[in-house]
Amino acid sequence: MKLIAQVMMVCCLGLASLVASAQNIQLLPEGQTLISLSVTEKLTVEQDTLTVVLRVESENKDAQILQREINALMAQALELSDAVDSVEVATGHYSVYQYNNAPQGGRADRQWRGSQSITLESIDAQSVLELAGAMQELGFVMNNLSYSLSNERADEIRDGLMDSAIVRAQANAQRAALAMGKNDVDIATITIDEAMGYAQPMMMARGMAMDSAVEKANPVAEAGKSEVSLTVRVQAVAK
Repeated sequence: MKLIAQVMMVCCLGLASLVASAQNIQLLPEGQTLISLSVTEKLTVEQDTLTVVLRVESENKDAQILQREINALMAQALELSDAVDSVEVATGHYSVYQYNNAPQGGRADRQWRGSQSITLESIDAQSVLELAGAMQELGFVMNNLSYSLSNERADEIRDGLMDSAIVRAQANAQRAALAMGKNDVDIATITIDEAMGYAQPMMMARGMAMDSAVEKANPVAEAGKSEVSLTVRVQAVAK
């Protein structure tokens, strides 16, 4: 019964939309025609924001000593980040728990294990990678490294797509009107739908170099691509 009710609701909504469109057409003066169409513009651009998540892990039989170790390392990491204004930094999940690391059948050997994460993000990728490398030197391990497209860049791209989409929509409405033998077209309504899809990012990351002759090696990363799209829906009156 629930499925039937949902289907009836969808049908009613569809019928209401058709009725509304029919009423709009009936309100038009004789000789005029309502044209509804949509245009989608897309652009694939390079991602501009690098996000790195690192974590510090430790274990000890004494929970207090364990937490002091984690707190000290996190304080050092935050001190490093304070010197880099271009990178946004946020501490993440902090977890401490007890476990038994004795082999099966062996005597219980209770240990405490803890971890805390820190997130680095910026459009200044080089500063993020250098800061991440410095934190790896302290003992942090890489948890995640990914590129994305910033909201500011996406909005800038959509502004340009909107202009071209509206121009195309107007041209398409004019073309449709001419096909019906009508010369004048007025745009009555415009609806803009924004969307942003992501292609598979092309990334490469590594931690400390295995060669002992290399004193320090920062992570490396390569940006992927994001597809930004915008759809313009118009209703035009052809005379």
